[in-house]
Amino acid sequence: MYHRRPPSHADATEFASATETRRNETSVDSSARPTTLRYCPDVSLWDRVKGWFSGGSRGGGGQVPELAWISAEDNPWGVPVLDLRPVTLGMSSYSENPICAQNAVSFSGEDGTCFIEQVPAEASEWPVALRYRVADELADGVLFTPEVMEHKWALFFFRDRARVDRGRVLCVRSWTRTVQAVAEGTLDGEQLVLDTLRGTIVSDARAEAQARALDFLIRSHALDEIYPAPIEGMEAAPQTAALTCFSLWGNRALYATHHPLPDDPPDDPLRTISLLHIAVARGDLEAIAAQLDRGVSPELRGRDGLTPVHWACAAERWQEVLRLLLERGASVDARSLQGATPLMNAIQARSLEEARFLLGHGADPRAADRRGFTSTHRAAEMGYLEFLELLLEHGADPRVAAEGHTPRSLAEKKGEKAIVERIDRWIASQ
Repeated sequence: MYHRRPPSHADATEFASATETRRNETSVDSSARPTTLRYCPDVSLWDRVKGWFSGGSRGGGGQVPELAWISAEDNPWGVPVLDLRPVTLGMSSYSENPICAQNAVSFSGEDGTCFIEQVPAEASEWPVALRYRVADELADGVLFTPEVMEHKWALFFFRDRARVDRGRVLCVRSWTRTVQAVAEGTLDGEQLVLDTLRGTIVSDARAEAQARALDFLIRSHALDEIYPAPIEGMEAAPQTAALTCFSLWGNRALYATHHPLPDDPPDDPLRTISLLHIAVARGDLEAIAAQLDRGVSPELRGRDGLTPVHWACAAERWQEVLRLLLERGASVDARSLQGATPLMNAIQARSLEEARFLLGHGADPRAADRRGFTSTHRAAEMGYLEFLELLLEHGADPRVAAEGHTPRSLAEKKGEKAIVERIDRWIASQ
């Protein structure tokens, strides 16, 4: 019951009215705010962690179809928007240049450090005034990396070593692996305030156009927000506008408008896949220690909502990595954004060895996520009798209800007879 399949990308990009709510569902919860549309790839967060070092590409082509404008009353942004989806979701990118094709899908596992010293080829400097919320800590790392050729940008965040209150967003063109622009700003309490853009994102030689392009890039990529791309001057030629957006933004541009949009900061906060997360995925103990020495929290939640402790359970050297994190102060019950613990993830991943390790290091078998579901709910619904025995041995209570469901009721609904009988025996023994 708690384990729900995420909606597909197509599901996430359709809406019927300005008041419709889109929620980015994960396996344990859903937390996107009303009126904010989200890109929802058809893959669970846990699978994304395990697939950190995988990549792919696809090719093809297509004709330019007719495009329609959606009225201000029929979309969440309150201005007319051009529906780009027939182009940006209906066409595929390809390159006859093998280097560009290789670059486009070369970012799997990339941490961005190789781009720190790169300087944009264009020496332009633009004033911008963009604000983004920051949750907990915005650590050095990945804001977005491309996974297919239709992703045209990679974004990374790094703090200024001389001034820790300053930071930079590196905007990298994926097909060329070059830094096209660098946005600089101040970390002011719970906000990142960008004030300067060096280089150019679009060819329009106006500061306002560069700022709008930067804002769209961060919203659509770093925040996974479905947001109208800017098309000033192209509104009279919608097909040209769509092709331009596809060339510049790939399939992250689903709608576009030439109208001004509110300058309020996005609802959701910026988070990175931190260098600590990446070091954990690589099983690099030295790099993990270095990040911890720099003050990065071992319980920092990344842009996928998971902590380095959760990621450690997917690492090849997971026991060594977990031991190091726990020795350096990480909680064995570190919580994801949805309230899931590493033990819950270990059970969903069917890793009995990891579950034993976590319980042996003090993991709480009674811990509940934000919706009230426990590790026992997970084991029962999935029919994992051996996991259930392990949890009961460590003090789990199978009588706990969440959203009207107990572990027994979930197992019964799934037809897991052995689980139901074992829970009945446990209850009778109390």
